[in-house]
Amino acid sequence: MNKPQAVLFDFDGVLVDSEPIHHEAWSEALAPLGIRLSTEFYLERFVGIEDRGAIEFLASTQTVHSFEELWATFPRKQEIFLQRMLAEPLVPESSAKLLEQLKAEGFGIAVVSSSSGCEVWPVLERNGLRHLFDVGIFAEDVKQKKPHPEPYQKALEAIRVPRALVVEDSKAGIAAAKAAGCEVIEVTDVAQMATQVRQRLGLTTP
Repeated sequence: MNKPQAVLFDFDGVLVDSEPIHHEAWSEALAPLGIRLSTEFYLERFVGIEDRGAIEFLASTQTVHSFEELWATFPRKQEIFLQRMLAEPLVPESSAKLLEQLKAEGFGIAVVSSSSGCEVWPVLERNGLRHLFDVGIFAEDVKQKKPHPEPYQKALEAIRVPRALVVEDSKAGIAAAKAAGCEVIEVTDVAQMATQVRQRLGLTTP
């Protein structure tokens, strides 16, 4: 396959190993309501899904708390998440060097996440990487969330390329990228992400 003109990255579980912190933040925010999020439930119903959709599903599983009550904990969840994510740089050095290399070699770079931009941009800024991204597409930027292709379709339009390589870790994200006509690399280990991308693009390690 020809080399793509751009690389579109999911955020959580791809650029940063943030899912455990998301889980902790949601667990602490929901704890005052007596709700405990097991690891299994979180991985099955929250990973790769926009926060509002995840809370809508959670509300449907019980009759004690309404969606509005559950969703009211979202600001606290965001506060806890950002406090922990900004405490120290979390983007692996290998990933940071990959982004710099892609930029230097003329690839378009975008971050396409089901999280809110206010949870993503500050972390990339803290790690000194925000300036490398041409485009950011987040939950608030689309009507249809992953696994719908709209997030990746909007990224392709914004970055003005006919095709792109997508780097994803969740089932919903992979489905969205494929539906948008993109090739996908599935990441299972954030630390190995840069190696996977370089291998696909035929890039050497600087």
